[in-house]
Amino acid sequence: MKDTLTGKSASAPALGLRERSKQDKLRRIKQAAREVFLEKGFDDATTREIAQRADVAIGTVFVYAADKRDLLMLIINNDLDAVNEKGEKALQSDLPLLEQLMKFFTLRYTYWAKEPPLSRAAVQETADFLAETTDKGKETSRFYARRSNISSMLTDLARQKQEAGKIADTAPPELIAGLIMTIYLTEVRRWLAQGTPKPAVGLARLRALLALAIQGLGPTGAEVPTIPSIPSGKKPRAK
Repeated sequence: MKDTLTGKSASAPALGLRERSKQDKLRRIKQAAREVFLEKGFDDATTREIAQRADVAIGTVFVYAADKRDLLMLIINNDLDAVNEKGEKALQSDLPLLEQLMKFFTLRYTYWAKEPPLSRAAVQETADFLAETTDKGKETSRFYARRSNISSMLTDLARQKQEAGKIADTAPPELIAGLIMTIYLTEVRRWLAQGTPKPAVGLARLRALLALAIQGLGPTGAEVPTIPSIPSGKKPRAK
């Protein structure tokens, strides 16, 4: 999980002393957080120890991250933005749906496999991403927003496949995207729980489950269900 804080060009204007100091502190905090999380594990790591290793006041840590979970997200967010950018291009190819999905998720499995202890913590600490809560730091909110963007990308992909007559239009594209995301999130947690998660092993199982979802169970006769509409959960307006 190599992290690049900034990519400066030769023509970029020189930063002021204050800005250079801020970026140096951020770099040290991220490096210290990564080291402490890997050495102690996420649960046993403390923000105080991270601050000490970064040689900053503990209050300075909280300028950049609201809490320990936010620190974890701070480490990986830039990396995952780059992974998402590549993944979006994979979804824009002319390949069959399954191959598009596998190209997209292969990028994520490859990334998560680089530093499993950090990956396990990140996936575990964001398992509640559907919960409606405002108790999130800036970096954690950024992580959740990325998942919403992924759902939107998958929804658009499903809609395009339906409009092209490649898949049935009996289910809303949002529901199809939700199924794909549910399979991925369940499988990536199961895969990361292994001692040394190998991408090829996890991806083989993910491919099988996505293929099953796309193919369906092939029911016949009375076994064929009707896909119900899903209530929005919003309260009706008072008349």
